[in-house]
Amino acid sequence: MLRAMTIDSLSLRKLVSGIETQRPCNLESSSTPSRFQLKSISISKSKFPSVPQTKSTKLRIEFHSKPHHSLNKLPFMRVRCSVSALFHWDSWSSMLSNCLDISWRWATQITSYYLFFLSLVAQAHDYPSPSVRYPCEDVNEYYANVAQLTGEPLKRKLNSIIAAHHSLSYKEVWDAIKILDAADVDKPEASSEIFYHRVEIYSQRIVSKSLAGKPEGWNREHLWPRSYGLRRGPSLTDLQNIHPADANVNSSRGNKYFGECQVNSPECMKPAYKEAAYDTETDKEKWAPPKRVRGDIARAVMYMAVCYGFHLSDSPDKGNKEMGLISTLLKWNKSDPPSREEKLRNERICKFYQHNRNPFVDHSEYADLIWK
Repeated sequence: MLRAMTIDSLSLRKLVSGIETQRPCNLESSSTPSRFQLKSISISKSKFPSVPQTKSTKLRIEFHSKPHHSLNKLPFMRVRCSVSALFHWDSWSSMLSNCLDISWRWATQITSYYLFFLSLVAQAHDYPSPSVRYPCEDVNEYYANVAQLTGEPLKRKLNSIIAAHHSLSYKEVWDAIKILDAADVDKPEASSEIFYHRVEIYSQRIVSKSLAGKPEGWNREHLWPRSYGLRRGPSLTDLQNIHPADANVNSSRGNKYFGECQVNSPECMKPAYKEAAYDTETDKEKWAPPKRVRGDIARAVMYMAVCYGFHLSDSPDKGNKEMGLISTLLKWNKSDPPSREEKLRNERICKFYQHNRNPFVDHSEYADLIWK
């Protein structure tokens, strides 16, 4: 976004003398208009050929601003705003070198006959516009036309409600899950700007943000596997389907569908992997996550089936990209009802990211109405 302003000599003297000032730094988001307030300015000086200035000379600055990342959409987030500035010296009278005084000397050293860039670093707070409200924020209205429906009609109706939503880039997904799956759900921006802490969904370990994407760290787990029909676009980057997971545990699950081992099966491995939670289990085809998130995962998989027209089965055919086991997912949905953390995650996806909801988090009873 481009912003232009003109600073006279007195304002410039205040600016360059190190006096902290506040100037608007407006950023535009594709989904959430924001207002940023500049907290501090730092200017890097370099030596360039001097240009004499007169009392009628003004400095025009064009601000080109953008956020470092997409986390600016959260009202409680402290963000860093990256601003580039083009400086223009505009003189409307003859340039008289004897009009200079010592306080301008450093300024003449950084000016040039050419345009040049300087960096301004702004510590800012984000304040989402109060006028922006998405339909998904009114839960009662969001599902107003769903009453009395069951089976396929209910599935189709929910699809019409949730399918049209904002699609994120893969980079935005990285940034989003650092907030959505934070160890402290009430203050997901807590700790420092560098070390946010995540909860890995399969190991339930708390890990540092700094280990994202590293072999010894965590990566993005697609609960509905990518090989089961996820294409470029919304289905691949849907936050309802993506959670942080230990890189090794994620690899061990692969694209197995969700289900529990048969009792006393010699093929069953508990835990499912040495770095997974103790109550995970797996065999050649099935994979069971920790009990405390089994309902979360069941509802996420059901969401994917409804949102993208995928299929759930008790005898899933990988060739047809079917997932399951639906009877197990229905059981998990009941035994592990939506927690406060899961509801907060759903709410934040609605408000700050995709602007849709997971209906099975809001109404877990919809699962039985569709698949039983």
